[in-house]
Amino acid sequence: MGRMGTCRRCGKEAVTISRRLGFCAPCIREHFQEVWPEIARVHAESRRAFGLPESPPQGPGLPCNLCFHRCRLPEGERGYCGLWENRGGRLVGAGPEEARVSWYLDPLPTNCVADFVCPGGTGAGYPRFARRPGPEYGCYNLAVFYEACNFNCLYCQNWHFKKVPPERRRGSREMLKALTPEVTCICYFGGDPGPQAPHALAFSRRALREKTHRPLRICWETNGAENPRILKEMFRLSLETGGILKVDLKAASPEIHRALCGVSNEATLSNFRELAALWEKRPEPPPLTASTLLVPGYVDEEELWALARFLAELNPEIPWSLLAFYPTFWLDDLPTTSARHARQALEIARAAGLRRVHLGNRHLLGSAY
Repeated sequence: MGRMGTCRRCGKEAVTISRRLGFCAPCIREHFQEVWPEIARVHAESRRAFGLPESPPQGPGLPCNLCFHRCRLPEGERGYCGLWENRGGRLVGAGPEEARVSWYLDPLPTNCVADFVCPGGTGAGYPRFARRPGPEYGCYNLAVFYEACNFNCLYCQNWHFKKVPPERRRGSREMLKALTPEVTCICYFGGDPGPQAPHALAFSRRALREKTHRPLRICWETNGAENPRILKEMFRLSLETGGILKVDLKAASPEIHRALCGVSNEATLSNFRELAALWEKRPEPPPLTASTLLVPGYVDEEELWALARFLAELNPEIPWSLLAFYPTFWLDDLPTTSARHARQALEIARAAGLRRVHLGNRHLLGSAY
């Protein structure tokens, strides 16, 4: 059991109140304007520690249209993602041939958030999209990690990418060498693939053109806040290849989302609605999934009901992966997700009418809080 935290507004004490964040979920939702300035200072501190802009720059300067921030970068400044920079009146970041990226071969079936419905984990879509009618043992996923992000999640499970020097780049030619015939899917994650989507899209097209072995599925794990035009192109590549676009729905209420991630969830929810409307283009294997990290005390019953209803109203067949939380980065003072919290989340999802729900990272579940 972790140490008690105290809400600085209502005085409530609980191990599920982060001492660093300083407020309980009800106070964040109901008194957001009052508590936000203090929470904003926590986000600013977490970004200054890595030399990142505290807020999306808004010019005058060069426009970046890759995501919902629509940054306008003055000369010499970087965008909110920390990657794109106005250098000599030119926007410099990740191009088609190189990016701030790392990768590895991940044996299938793997700990993917969509493993319970994807071709690599289940054989769904065989023979067109899967090597065999069951799990693809002996095959690999090329896991491509993009080292930048346009969110500022205080609980980021992969926060170490923030230490990568901005100038480090790796080339697509080296990545292509990893695509042996045993690789049946490519999954872009991070960080987030959004800030480096030009590279990911170009690499995907090149891989599909030059590597003729099939299946070669294109998959994504993203916060879903890309420019809608870019996101639809990502989705198209997944549709055509048997891949899945996996969107992390971090919270339902704008207040909790902003407190945890530093930014609005409006673009994510809007984009997810648009993608859900394209579901019938390829119902199996499912082209779209959602995932949610069960952050103790914050992704609570109210958030879960709102997310479950949101998904059920769009399509009850959309798979939802609920993930156990591990305390790290700026929210390292919370406990791991309890078994009770996880059971409650599953019950809410099923009560809302969702038909494909999965609990991931079960090994992290704690006993109580």
